[in-house]
Amino acid sequence: MDDENGQSGYYREIARAFLGRRGGALLLSPKDQAAIAAWEDQRIPLRVVLEGIVRTFEGLKARGRATKAVSLTFCDREVTAAFAQHRDRAAGRRKAQEAGPRSDKRDRARREIGQAVEALTPEDALVKRLLREALAALSDSPADEATLERLETEIEEALWSGAAAADKAEASADAAEGPRARRPAVSGEDLRRRVVMTERARRRIPHVSLHYY
Repeated sequence: MDDENGQSGYYREIARAFLGRRGGALLLSPKDQAAIAAWEDQRIPLRVVLEGIVRTFEGLKARGRATKAVSLTFCDREVTAAFAQHRDRAAGRRKAQEAGPRSDKRDRARREIGQAVEALTPEDALVKRLLREALAALSDSPADEATLERLETEIEEALWSGAAAADKAEASADAAEGPRARRPAVSGEDLRRRVVMTERARRRIPHVSLHYY
């Protein structure tokens, strides 16, 4: 869920952990923000990203290197490694996890989605309907995750389609400053991801897929 400043909990926790370890400037650069967006897009769990950040700074400390000039994108290698290990650990117990209860994730998702439904305005009727469908899918036992994945995609499409042309142009300009700036043009996928992320934060739309919880 997003706070009153339009930042997701995922974003806030990563920024807090990174800036707390790095010191120096207390703002994230466009490249750093793009890194968080990319990790969220890959559905890397928050605790895995934090583990990768810790590994990065512990490695720098062990080598006697300064940290104040380190960017969040520098942590990507360790975050990727931590994510690979996370998936390896999960592979061995996937059957048991799928068969067992996931009530904590489901309850959190239902709570955040329910709050969003109550807060949305009539102009967000389509998104509100999709969120209500997600609540219905979460009421099944076990939760209908195939439906939740479909609704996640439909919500992203609704956010992209509903975004103003000016907001898309602004996102395109911001993307040109990110890690993919070496490309001759901003990819449609990158632009779409940025616009959806911005719209999700602005309108405080939570994810519905349990992968995000």
